[in-house]
Amino acid sequence: MKVRQLSVLLLCLLLLSACGYHNPNVIPASRDLPPTRIHVPMWTNATSQMGLEVKAHNAVSNQLTQSDRVMLIADQAQAEYVLSGHINSLSFPGFAYDPTSTVRSLTAVMTVTVTISARASGRIIWQDMNLRLEQNYNLGATVSQSDANKRRALDQLVDNLAEQVYLRALRSLNRNRQL
Repeated sequence: MKVRQLSVLLLCLLLLSACGYHNPNVIPASRDLPPTRIHVPMWTNATSQMGLEVKAHNAVSNQLTQSDRVMLIADQAQAEYVLSGHINSLSFPGFAYDPTSTVRSLTAVMTVTVTISARASGRIIWQDMNLRLEQNYNLGATVSQSDANKRRALDQLVDNLAEQVYLRALRSLNRNRQL
């Protein structure tokens, strides 16, 4: 009986004690710091895919607004940091082939450059000059099906880009504020 009571007590103590885990991708709210003010200018696009820069800009901006530790600022002069992006390339190499060497699936491959810099000093807080994202998609039986699949793949690429930028940006800003 004592072993059972001791086991229950030990289990309760383990449940009540914290493991010390914290999410390293967010700025701790307990620090009572005001939200970081970030300006996100329109991205630039070196590809022939029209409107991809708008989708990337909007997706990154929307992802950043989900954090209560970030405030997007329209006027760059009022921002602490500037997050800029450039779409370097977009390609569609073959991914899957049938026995007659006909392409059945493609991979959308996008590379981007993303930079966060301090507005006042211009010091780079974080930069990735070759962030590469990939998304596979199937070719359809018709051109319109293939185009729809391509659009969905590009949308997924942009969503993945926004998530990657969000996580890396918050981690970098958190480290910068701890200095």
